[in-house]
Amino acid sequence: MPAPTVLVLDDNPDFVRSMQEMAARAGRAVSATDDPDVFIERLDSPGIVAAIVDCMLGERTGLGILSDIGTKRQDMPTLVVSGFGDGFLSQARLIGLGHGLTRLATLAKPFGIAELRAFLAQVTRDQAA
Repeated sequence: MPAPTVLVLDDNPDFVRSMQEMAARAGRAVSATDDPDVFIERLDSPGIVAAIVDCMLGERTGLGILSDIGTKRQDMPTLVVSGFGDGFLSQARLIGLGHGLTRLATLAKPFGIAELRAFLAQVTRDQAA
């Protein structure tokens, strides 16, 4: 059985490395991409237990991915992150809820390991239930 894996959509290699390190400390692997199409394909991969999605990917937006997550994995814990402030995060929450995402959280970049640990701990508790 594959290790529990967090699927990350982000175009910042430094952020992805940080996610890999933090997730490893929480006993999770990371599958990262900066390509929304690859992200959507990987949603169905075995072992994917959560998603982290950046609101902005260069000139593209990650918000459109929330509809795909809602269609394929509506109950998957999803963390939306943004370095562009609360306006983007509020919009992400509305979009996610509108697509039926029941386990949606948001965080403003930069954030600390405590916030990521809290998200991953909730994922772990949910899996154990």
